[in-house]
Amino acid sequence: MTHTNEIADPETATTYYKCKLLSIDAWRDPEGGWDWNNISAIEEGIFIAEDSELLSSSRKLLKYFRDNLCVLSDKSKGRVFVDFGYDIMDGVLIVVHHKGTGEPLFALSSVHG
Repeated sequence: MTHTNEIADPETATTYYKCKLLSIDAWRDPEGGWDWNNISAIEEGIFIAEDSELLSSSRKLLKYFRDNLCVLSDKSKGRVFVDFGYDIMDGVLIVVHHKGTGEPLFALSSVHG
């Protein structure tokens, strides 16, 4: 199934997700989870190949966030984790959380923002 935010490269037959990097403001849920209160687009026009290791490797994705998107510092090493468990059909590809609290910090999304 082709999403409206997917782009196919006819030369390589590679499909790319056109993503936005979102900053997440979340509130702690009384039952222990987090509710997304507000989201803001930090960066738009991020193209990630459907078969990219960024979509499956926490280490490579966090390095990309540090080196290319400049939203995480070296001090974040060991303090954040990546959740790949989101349904791409909903538009959220990946969420980066604070390791100690589970608070969602950033998301890569092909729909929101």
